Amino acid sequence: MGRSQQKGQGQGPIYNMKLSSVGATRATETGTTHEPTGLDLAMKLHYLKAAYIYTPEMARDLSLTDVKEAMFKLFDQIAWTTGRLWRNSSGRPYIKCNDCGARFVEGECNFTVEEWLSKPDRSVDEFLVYHQPVGPELPFSPLIYVQMTRFKCGGLAFGLIWANIMGDSFSLLYVFNLWAKALSGEKIYAPETSTTDRRFLNPNPTAKVPESIKRVDPVGDLWITPNNKKMASYCFNLSVADQISPHFPANGDDQIPAFEILAGIIWKSVAKVREDPEPLTVTIIRKDPNDLKPTRSIRNGQMISSAHVDFPVAEATVEELVRCIERATDERCGIEEIGESMDFVVYGAKLTFVDLSEVDLYDAKVMGKSPESVYCNVEGVGEEGLVVVYAAAKPEERVVTMTLPEEEMERVKSEFKKCGLIAP
Repeated sequence: MGRSQQKGQGQGPIYNMKLSSVGATRATETGTTHEPTGLDLAMKLHYLKAAYIYTPEMARDLSLTDVKEAMFKLFDQIAWTTGRLWRNSSGRPYIKCNDCGARFVEGECNFTVEEWLSKPDRSVDEFLVYHQPVGPELPFSPLIYVQMTRFKCGGLAFGLIWANIMGDSFSLLYVFNLWAKALSGEKIYAPETSTTDRRFLNPNPTAKVPESIKRVDPVGDLWITPNNKKMASYCFNLSVADQISPHFPANGDDQIPAFEILAGIIWKSVAKVREDPEPLTVTIIRKDPNDLKPTRSIRNGQMISSAHVDFPVAEATVEELVRCIERATDERCGIEEIGESMDFVVYGAKLTFVDLSEVDLYDAKVMGKSPESVYCNVEGVGEEGLVVVYAAAKPEERVVTMTLPEEEMERVKSEFKKCGLIAP
């Protein structure tokens, strides 16, 4: 059970929690449904989360009514996300667009924003995101939870988590930006995406199971990733110029993205700890560079690729691993083919790296004010682990959120200290 689930029961630094529902102001036509694609269904055991922290200056004149009215405007645009999951006669899940609403959680925190942000491990932000998994009764499970936390200084945090079956991290962050615009009094519009636009059709169908996913025993109607190991999260900032680039000096015009260098460093560090067996295959999840799908819409359009080596990772150079990551193979079509036939784990089926570094998280301005801090992660990570890389408040920095088996975390952090990713 994740930390956010535990504190949802009233534990941790968040208290006086109150639950209600928010949704669209207009009724959806009776009988309207949203049909998940094969790729959507392959992601169903995962939940995507983000937490945004704002200063007292921004939040001073912001009331609960203001926040909820902006949510009403948001869900008027994407009402299908407030529906509930059902199964058809064959057992295939679909979303019944019955306007049941998202769950809204109010809470208070006994820290100031300054005190909260002084904590070196930003995974403490897990407390700002309320989570409950889908199930065991699908028709009664909200697909979105929104948490508003008021700090004792008057600052605000907004935590948003949704079922990955609806859309990827880029969709989640896009929706938060829409909400921020509505909260600032701007008009918003979210285009619909057809089922055809959401599918990835393979021109060369194959029965081969993609390497980036792992089949698990049927989970029924309680959508929780089955793990035998206790997982832990750790979050830290680092400088691109001082802590990432020196591992891969620029060679002429060959400018390697910081994400790929960082993925190579972390892959090697994890391999030194996880010797038997070494992680010879990793999964890379990032924005589709070819923009094959319509932008600014809600869908699972992220590129899911697999990179494999046939040599010892712990002894490899960072450059060798980066070159392998560059050649990663897109497996979305294969996942689309088999996603609805079985239950799968994607994040953490193999050691997984998610690149959100191109998303301008600090463009989510409310009343003209950017957030002081943003946190991103995934709930329901498999035992091989997950690394999420995204922008920091300072453009010259990156944030890394890492989820690994608890038994490995301290040893991996020790490897990070040796190679300069974190301070000794």
